[in-house]
Amino acid sequence: MKRVGAITIGQAPRTDVMEDIGDILGNELTLVQAGALDGLTAAEIEALRPDGTGNTLVSRLRDGTGVILQEQKILPLLQQRILELEEQGVRAILLMCTGEFPEGFRASVPLIYPSKVICGLVAGLDNVTRLGVITPEADQIRDIRRKWERIVPEVVPVLWNPYHEERSREAADRLREARVDLAVMDCFGYSKKMRDFAAEAISRPVILSRTIAARVLSEIV
Repeated sequence: MKRVGAITIGQAPRTDVMEDIGDILGNELTLVQAGALDGLTAAEIEALRPDGTGNTLVSRLRDGTGVILQEQKILPLLQQRILELEEQGVRAILLMCTGEFPEGFRASVPLIYPSKVICGLVAGLDNVTRLGVITPEADQIRDIRRKWERIVPEVVPVLWNPYHEERSREAADRLREARVDLAVMDCFGYSKKMRDFAAEAISRPVILSRTIAARVLSEIV
């Protein structure tokens, strides 16, 4: 059976993610998970919180608690997990985060960046001029605008933290009022149930990053 890897910026395993991508990976792939925060103490995790000088990322701990991290602080931990998964014989590695990471990671197998996957998908669609982007934290909005305004003329960011609320009527109402052509759930924490709620509420297609990225992973091994 083929082995593939997945790295969360929080703690592994991400059982919530597997509920949505298990069927996509099927029975021919074994997913080996690793977490950037695996083995760290509470104090060590606290030291990785944003200090206002870098990009903000959101993930969760093994017990389901949400955690906010600074991207630049966890890059060495992600590199370590990449090497550990390669030693376990994985054929490709999925980063379970939609952050725009630098391309300096050392990897001898394909490394999948969900941010590039969803950006490429939206860029390949015609007649998308007003894009709704669902993101967890207000501190991420500046980066969200910079990321998506390279692709579409108008970006409508809305807040919905997937680790705090199952549904967000406020986010859905904002997107519906803005008459977006399409919405993207720009965080790996959003689930299919959340996507289905959003799509029904705004009557527009909604892209779910975790399932799109999982399909890419299943295709390249």
